[in-house]
Amino acid sequence: MTPSQFTAESLLRTYLSGRTMPKILRDAIVWAIEVRLAGGDTPTLDETLRTDIDNHAVEPPERPTVCTLLRPSGETEVPTHARSRPSHRAFGTSVY
Repeated sequence: MTPSQFTAESLLRTYLSGRTMPKILRDAIVWAIEVRLAGGDTPTLDETLRTDIDNHAVEPPERPTVCTLLRPSGETEVPTHARSRPSHRAFGTSVY
């Protein structure tokens, strides 16, 4: 990998910010960025190229949290948000 290819790949990965795209499209965009870098064209990622990237980039699938992976299969999740707690009236107290 040449320094200009490495720079082009780095620019694309930074712009994608965790998103992915098909390899053939990624390679074509890296080539286009490399040509712009070699030619001194600015901006390297112009609006047209960014639009093309955004149209083909997809968010990665959501990963399960570590806690979910470590929980035994028969164990149920304990809700922790406020609505899961009983209200004051359930205990026979009043709120002033």
